[in-house]
Amino acid sequence: MYGKKTVEERRATFPFSNAKKVLLIAFPNPINSIVEVDGVLITNDSLKLINMHFNIIKSFELPERKSKYYATEIVELNQNQIDSLSHILINYKLKKDKFKEHAIIISGCYNPRNAILFLDANDKILSYIEICFECHRFIQMPKETIININLFSMLQESFKMIDLIKDFMKINGIKYGVLDK
Repeated sequence: MYGKKTVEERRATFPFSNAKKVLLIAFPNPINSIVEVDGVLITNDSLKLINMHFNIIKSFELPERKSKYYATEIVELNQNQIDSLSHILINYKLKKDKFKEHAIIISGCYNPRNAILFLDANDKILSYIEICFECHRFIQMPKETIININLFSMLQESFKMIDLIKDFMKINGIKYGVLDK
């Protein structure tokens, strides 16, 4: 079910209001990945490990974290694409706005491989939405910039929204994490 915020209202909502660029990215999962290479344990935050397996286009420093995204795919959205994305993220609503009446889903998976980045004029991340399409979970940082989106991510009713985001990424050329792992 969709709300009725207009394009102008959505453009005036943070993070869309402050972003100079909106990017879709794919990246190797930065969480809990440790492998052994020539007897040395290397975490996924190590550029050496990542470059062994992936073609890194650009890295992004994450606010409020000590890790980075090492992007293997990047798609910069035009204004029409941004408006379509804001329709999904801002206007998609539960049939009832009472979260307590909905089942909360807990998943042990959470292997994010995709994100939506909102960048300022200096290409610094203002906000981002990290997504795991396997378990249908997402997290926005900084928290609550789109009202209740982090809580909504834990509800089974969010699965349809995640599928819409997945289709949006696929249509716009993101493959890793969307079509494969």
